[in-house]
Amino acid sequence: MARQESLEGEPWLIVEPDPGSLSQLCSNMGVQGVQVEQICSLNRGMLHDLRPIHGITLLLHHKPERSHRDDGSTTTTHANNVYFANQVVHEAYAIYALLSVLMNCNDDTVDLGSELINLKEFTDDFPPMLKGLSVTNSKILKDAHNSVARRQQRRLMRGDDIYHYITYIPIDGYLWELDGFKRGPLRLASCTETGWIDTARTELQRKIELYQRQQIPFTIWSVVEDRRRVYQRQLAAKAYMKRAIEQHLEAHDPSWRVPLRAQQWEEEYKHALEAERCKRGTDIYSTLDTWMFEASAATPAMTTESHLLTSSDLVDLQAQIGFNTQGRSLEEIMDFWLQVQDDSLRIYKQLGEECEKQQKYQDDVIRRQHDYTPFIKAYLQRLLVHGHLERMIADLS
Repeated sequence: MARQESLEGEPWLIVEPDPGSLSQLCSNMGVQGVQVEQICSLNRGMLHDLRPIHGITLLLHHKPERSHRDDGSTTTTHANNVYFANQVVHEAYAIYALLSVLMNCNDDTVDLGSELINLKEFTDDFPPMLKGLSVTNSKILKDAHNSVARRQQRRLMRGDDIYHYITYIPIDGYLWELDGFKRGPLRLASCTETGWIDTARTELQRKIELYQRQQIPFTIWSVVEDRRRVYQRQLAAKAYMKRAIEQHLEAHDPSWRVPLRAQQWEEEYKHALEAERCKRGTDIYSTLDTWMFEASAATPAMTTESHLLTSSDLVDLQAQIGFNTQGRSLEEIMDFWLQVQDDSLRIYKQLGEECEKQQKYQDDVIRRQHDYTPFIKAYLQRLLVHGHLERMIADLS
């Protein structure tokens, strides 16, 4: 089913699967609001921490002629509402894997960008094989793909191990399997938008046991919402809760800050926040500090102006606030107030770490693009000229 290069004849470089390369590839394709994370365990708690998850992809690494087929049903179900492209070019596996999730994502937080939107509309009625060919004939997608690949790599040869994607996504109340080597998508089981991960987890465990018996290497990946957005939304929620608690306390006792030593706790919070900002040294902290200060000085309803909290978020927050304030003593409410501030500090730290991680991803991509061969040759030549190379080799032997 697979061809080794696109119709244009230009080579596709191989992208080694890692979170930085795949996340940067999404960005280079024009997609905003997502990143890629590796799933090292199917533990429910670890999967819960990654939510919202848009899709989960199993990447197999095997020889083309080696059997990778499932023992279960291979009957495909044709569905016009599922975007599916065959893996036509092995080197472009990363593009296919990501598109299998992105093209089927209806979440408002995901912006596909003009290139993918146009591609989806243009190829909507194409069969899977022709969709796969159309993907590899997009110069924009090829440039985006090759921009995160390592330079100076050899082409895939016949018999080399290849990457092969199998993706799991929820669509219209069902869990779907999109296998790049099959003729069409496979509808697996009914599921809910909130419970589909448990259904996928069961299927993944079955697949993993199968490929372990066949000794086929694999990794598991997830396309998730940009964690920076997730943390910013969590900070908005904490700011909303903090101000709502303060309004509740002021309504019952305007002098609550004095007996509960609120000023002291506020100063300690600011000190901890300053220390964290200095340690991280990122602009995002000062930006969020300003926003949080403005939000804390506003009424809870005004925090929605940030467009970070949905109406559903506000309903959940009001329920949490009511549960922790109604019928509670001042000391209990104060404990809740302190917990909200502690949570905010933790989220600030997570946000700072995420920003550093994203910067590292960008730096790694730049390093992969650089050809170090001339430097290495010149360095070895100078070592040889000055007689150091022979001595270094002798020391190793």
